[in-house]
Amino acid sequence: MLTTVVAGRAAMAGPGKFISGNCSTELKSCLADKICREASLCNAECAIKKNVQACDLLCELTYGYNSTKYRTFIQCAVDHHCLPVYPPDGQCLASDNQTIKNLTSIDQIPGKWWILRGLNCGQEGWPAGFDFFPCQQDKFVLEDGKWVDHISYCGGTNNTCSTPIVYTVADVVITSPGVMTHYYTDPPMKPQTEEWRVLSWPHPDWMLYIYCGSTPTGPYAGGSVVSHTARKATDIPKYVEEIFRAKAKEFNFDYDAMCISDVSITSCTN
Repeated sequence: MLTTVVAGRAAMAGPGKFISGNCSTELKSCLADKICREASLCNAECAIKKNVQACDLLCELTYGYNSTKYRTFIQCAVDHHCLPVYPPDGQCLASDNQTIKNLTSIDQIPGKWWILRGLNCGQEGWPAGFDFFPCQQDKFVLEDGKWVDHISYCGGTNNTCSTPIVYTVADVVITSPGVMTHYYTDPPMKPQTEEWRVLSWPHPDWMLYIYCGSTPTGPYAGGSVVSHTARKATDIPKYVEEIFRAKAKEFNFDYDAMCISDVSITSCTN
């Protein structure tokens, strides 16, 4: 019973398997470590929540991010197919051949980009609400000859943080024109990849993209309106909104129904 409660979602294995039989050493080490135990208890509480994937993500980044024992335990569970696979969270709305063609290198868009509108907002079929996390920022930096996206945000919704700012990192490459593929280098569960498919880039400071990703526990999707300079959705020029609105209609989603974030609030990092 203790194993099931503390190990949370990772306690029950795939068909006919239990994590205690495949990762007993890693489990015992986790239970004996305060940080790993807290992260796993957090995961356990997520199991009954509607937004389970977002909840698990915040547990991993808030409690388990700096715990080697937690990472080892979770990866063991992944490697032995001990974690549940969830239904898709959101719908992947674009493919590689539907993107803009004039974005061919990350060095065209270096620096910070703030997320002002989002598609995965906790609505029916998109329960995680990834795009409603407050304070979302991407920072593209050239490090050791490769482009890296430093991603930050906090848990919560509607511009209210319920966790400290959390951080994650991905190597990012243009895999075809308009497609920014992210290979996460620090997730507790590997592999995690995302394709960001840019649908519109009418001005150097404004972009609309769809993202489609996956982890060992299932696929997810969403989309964002981002700005290189502005930190409020009200700053989006009207002509840009009209372009984005038409593009959203083309891809069967409602621009005006996208959730709005104000990343100028004091809890967000600069």
